[in-house]
Amino acid sequence: MRARTEVKFRNYLLDDFQKTAIDYLMDGYSVLVSAPTGVGKTLIADYLIAQAIKEGKRVIYTAPIKALSNQKFKEFKEWHGEEKVGIITGDVVINYEADVLIMPTEIFRNMLQQEKEELNGLSHVIFDEIHYLSDESRGTVWEESIIFMPPGIRLLGLSATIPNAQELADWIREIKGHEVKVVQKTDRIVPLEHRVFHPLTGITTLDRLYRFWAKQKQGEAKAVHPVNRRERALSHLDLVRAVRNRDGLPCLYFVFSRMQCELKAVELSEKMSFLSPGEQDRVDQVIDGIIAKYGLEDWPTLQRLKPLFRQGIAFHHAGLLPALKELVETLFAMNLVKVMYATETFAVGINYPVRSVCFDAPTKWDGLSFRPLTTLEYFQMAGRAGRRGIDERGFVYILADPDRYRKEEFPGTDPAEIEELTSRFNLSYNSVLNLFKNHQRPQISAILNQNFATFQARNDKIRLENRLSIVRREAKNLREKICPEWGSLACPQARALAKKRLRKRERRFRFIKGRAGKAAAAKEIAELKAALAATAARDCPAEEQNACVRRIEFYENLYHEQLGLEERVSSLKVAGRFEEDLAAKAGILEEMAYLRDGNLLPRGEFASQIYAQELLLTEFYFAGFFHEWDEDQINAVMVAVDYEPRKNERLPTPGMLPFEQKPVKRIIRELIYRYGVDEREIRFFPSLSPLAYRWSQGWDFFALLDYTELQEGDIVTAFRRAIDLLRQVRAACLEEDPGLAAKLKNCMNKMDRDLVAINL
Repeated sequence: MRARTEVKFRNYLLDDFQKTAIDYLMDGYSVLVSAPTGVGKTLIADYLIAQAIKEGKRVIYTAPIKALSNQKFKEFKEWHGEEKVGIITGDVVINYEADVLIMPTEIFRNMLQQEKEELNGLSHVIFDEIHYLSDESRGTVWEESIIFMPPGIRLLGLSATIPNAQELADWIREIKGHEVKVVQKTDRIVPLEHRVFHPLTGITTLDRLYRFWAKQKQGEAKAVHPVNRRERALSHLDLVRAVRNRDGLPCLYFVFSRMQCELKAVELSEKMSFLSPGEQDRVDQVIDGIIAKYGLEDWPTLQRLKPLFRQGIAFHHAGLLPALKELVETLFAMNLVKVMYATETFAVGINYPVRSVCFDAPTKWDGLSFRPLTTLEYFQMAGRAGRRGIDERGFVYILADPDRYRKEEFPGTDPAEIEELTSRFNLSYNSVLNLFKNHQRPQISAILNQNFATFQARNDKIRLENRLSIVRREAKNLREKICPEWGSLACPQARALAKKRLRKRERRFRFIKGRAGKAAAAKEIAELKAALAATAARDCPAEEQNACVRRIEFYENLYHEQLGLEERVSSLKVAGRFEEDLAAKAGILEEMAYLRDGNLLPRGEFASQIYAQELLLTEFYFAGFFHEWDEDQINAVMVAVDYEPRKNERLPTPGMLPFEQKPVKRIIRELIYRYGVDEREIRFFPSLSPLAYRWSQGWDFFALLDYTELQEGDIVTAFRRAIDLLRQVRAACLEEDPGLAAKLKNCMNKMDRDLVAINL
């Protein structure tokens, strides 16, 4: 490794871990950087990109969410100029051949499967938030991206602290054939102070709170008039007030509910205000700028929220209109938001540090139930606390209700407790089709064994086998030291147990009345007496007996561990873990005429280019639906494909739908009941179809809101997802059916307008 690098970059003095990572990258290694949130990991990526542009090389920057992709696109354009930077997000393509190309990780995975010639000149791929590899629903995208990435390209992975970063690096080195360096930083520049809050204790530690609570409960049990639960009720207002009194603003307050984000912001605005008249004037200027930029003079939501913003209070979640997100983020970056209520999406990548981070609870809703926050999730959000160069410490508070949560439900505050990354690899139908499209059958088996899940299973098996070998050896050595008389009546321990058993049987014998039962008991007693009389007792001192007992207990523990290890080793499958899944999905694809003898048929070729609901959209296409439906109907249908409704979201009545639903339902039934496709893999929910139809016909966006209770941002997100799917279908049919491709382009143009259009 080279001896020195630049000490400064963009007026930042580089830390040792940043310099080390940069040196490794400049020397041609792939690098994984594992470091706490807020210590400057992205500066390493910024340096790499600047260097690549200087040397005429190309870099791809992948991010886990489109919002982060959009943010990076704006930043890099400012730094390097518009001609050097491009973005692809599925529904947006700008400057496709730029030196720096930004995209969600899914798009990069898709590019690897379809357009490898577009990777010419590419030197590095940056995976921001690479710990998403452990995400249950999306992690396989990261694995496939790494597996299919050409071996000559180097990787920079950026992550919050992950304990098994070296294991991840070893896997990448094994499948890519080049060395991967790990750069870890465990300490923060601005240390964190972790506390909980309850109105009866104020800000305190978790241990002190529960000790206080135990005494409180004892006192209530004895009290004539117990404390009313309402008198000790928790309120975010009390926590914010306590944080303000500790000079803890600005504060980022995490609430795992969109509705609660908004309600709490309004409640706070009724009690507190944080901005001076001069700061309020600056807020007005920013709001006026957003109104002028997007033509939002008549937007009722903005008028309703303007008083909130002028008090230094805001909220942020996925249901906001993009223009409102931009407004909130701009105000926050200008330090004009002193208390921000946000869902956890605000913690991903967006670099807005604060002095304090608050949590409304130690648990979160995961779509199925409330569960405790993982330590990784906690630190991903808590890491926003503490502004480098401004704060000596960052403060993290959890609103704690001992009546509701057990102590063990609170997340760990020790970074050493952060969970290891585990593989979430799985095969989609699109993955199977592209495997057969791009590889021969023996290669496919080899590729299936290259995933992180197989690598981890192999490591687990090696560890288990090593432990099993040690346990067997220790058990064998210990067995040889155990007295040969152990367990026989010559052993004082066994003899004492036998005498105890004899006395018990003699006492019971006196109460037996039946003739047969009495005879059997008498025989058992006589046999036990005879055995004791026939065997001489071994003379063992008490110390030796105790030592023998301890050896036996240890041996029995080892033996049980050995049995458990043998069962785990025998059941742990390493090679061929995904062969059964491949065979099952390939069988369905053959029956549906997508595959034949490992070769793609026309349906398979089409579906290989569709990356969401590939079977459903392919069947729509080959049934001729895209030709039969008019442009507005197509948009109404596409907004329903792959749409996941929010809780309690209702389906419109059939008469409200702008298309005939029976043919669609028939295809869905065939996929599930005739071919055996898992119903969880088919998503079609047309609750937004009437809105999409009206929007496609040219309606004003705010007029749509009279027909739905959904939030503005959810509508925009659904419309943009439809644009993304339309682009995929259009690309899949462009060569074979240019007429339909032109029709789909018109569909996209009808959707991609006004407030739905992305302004980059």
